[in-house]
Amino acid sequence: MWFRSDLRLADNPALHNACRDSDQGVVAVYAVTPDQWTAHDDAPVKVGFRLRNLAMLSAALAEKNIALKIIESPRFDGVPALLRAIAHEHECDAIYFNNEYEVNERERDELVVDVFEEDGRAVHRFTDQCAFEPGELRTGKGGYYTVYSPFKRSWYQAYKDDTSRLNPLPTPRKRTEIIGTPDNVPEAVSGFELAISAEDHWPAGEKEANKRLKDFLADRLLDYKEDRDFPDVSGTSALSPYLVSGVISLRTCYHKAIEANNGKVDSGSSGAVHWISELIWREFYKHLLVGFPRLSRHRAFKLETEQLVWNNNDEHHKAWCEGRTGVP
Repeated sequence: MWFRSDLRLADNPALHNACRDSDQGVVAVYAVTPDQWTAHDDAPVKVGFRLRNLAMLSAALAEKNIALKIIESPRFDGVPALLRAIAHEHECDAIYFNNEYEVNERERDELVVDVFEEDGRAVHRFTDQCAFEPGELRTGKGGYYTVYSPFKRSWYQAYKDDTSRLNPLPTPRKRTEIIGTPDNVPEAVSGFELAISAEDHWPAGEKEANKRLKDFLADRLLDYKEDRDFPDVSGTSALSPYLVSGVISLRTCYHKAIEANNGKVDSGSSGAVHWISELIWREFYKHLLVGFPRLSRHRAFKLETEQLVWNNNDEHHKAWCEGRTGVP
């Protein structure tokens, strides 16, 4: 089981299926790729959050008799060979992972598929970051949606046609025996040292993510549409980092929000409908990354906007910083 942006036990399609299919055990792997993280502009606070969640994931996996192995390569291109070596060492006959959609990640995954298929090992891939795999929802002409509103309408209809796809998967049962021993999860990675700790503001772990979701649904969901844009009000879910690292699944958020809205997705509480719509926005961007790979290469969605000339005026910037633009 190859973990990436899905650092959790609950509602994890790849982990669920790996455990279901295996009679003899599961080996978990995570790849630390510091140069790639630098190239992707990952901030120290993001890497620190990732490592803290990874440590908690390792402990949770160990309780299920699954050892988490840590491999390290400067960039993604070294990962396939390292995964092959782990599979060979532990006599694994298949690899399981959840799809990622950025262009570097997709290229890496295709290399891994090639390596494992060359060795005669099976590859099992799953949809996790979206309710619908990118490309599954198409316009009438068969293309990817470029405007959100029709995408959302298509999402609503597809969900109503099959509401079961948002049902979260259970946490895997404990394995009868553990294969290998867990590796130590690094507390820090060179180049990503934190000046101050974010642990108090962003506690790690599935338990914390689910608590935040529960508290939001109980206390702030109904007023979300009105309160979400005011920074002096705690009106949002504060779940974004947990969704990015996969500490909680998008599916779980959809499911719980719809449940709180009496089973409705596009009617009922305006706060609930709006938050569900914001979750669909998150999914929409995953679809765009696949439909328009240039978005992962610093290119504009609307290519004509690349001709815009930016106004790099220091005085204007200073006025903006100090609230002196003339706009109330």
